[in-house]
Amino acid sequence: MPADRSLIVIGKITRPHGIRGELCVQYYAESYDYFDKNQVLLKIGKIPPKACVIKTYKEQGNMLILKIEGINSRTDAESYRNYELVITEQSLTDADLQALNEQEETENAPYLHQIIGCTAFVGNTPLGIINEISFPAGQEIWFIHHEGQEILFPAVSNFIERYDLENNAVYLCPPPGLLEIYLEQPDKEKTAKRQPGTQTKNASQKNKASIPQPLSRS
Repeated sequence: MPADRSLIVIGKITRPHGIRGELCVQYYAESYDYFDKNQVLLKIGKIPPKACVIKTYKEQGNMLILKIEGINSRTDAESYRNYELVITEQSLTDADLQALNEQEETENAPYLHQIIGCTAFVGNTPLGIINEISFPAGQEIWFIHHEGQEILFPAVSNFIERYDLENNAVYLCPPPGLLEIYLEQPDKEKTAKRQPGTQTKNASQKNKASIPQPLSRS
């Protein structure tokens, strides 16, 4: 195999299973297509990876049980403890490629303290200052201060265009309708105040009640 082709780890052999050479594997990929297409290599340390043929595979609890051609006893299986299952980058399925990209985006995301104090932009227009981050129900929400209001923004990767931490800026691409919930609020309140006997809620209370359910990062 050419040395310049990237290898992706999709699993790790943890221990033998039974006496017939089966192996317990922690499996990380979304697809089992690599087994059916004989695309899996075995690798440990700096030793060059070697091809293998997966004869059978089955899920058992949170583990995967593999039977690899040529490994026929528990003694044989012991010698493969801690080996990694790898594939070439070119073999990645679309599902695993997307999962890998999302993982890299998460790993490359800035720390929370770097985001607080940044100015949020939509296009070239400043929206406000990110002055707080919260995690209600496990979802990351940014509190953006905008002209006396708080905009509750779900920090989903699809809604974040890019970070420019050198200039204390974050560029957003919010979904249609989200910002209108907040930006149209003052006009509605002014109209209500001009009508005698009309009661209005505090802006921050109304904003918080109106936020749509944030999407998961995953």
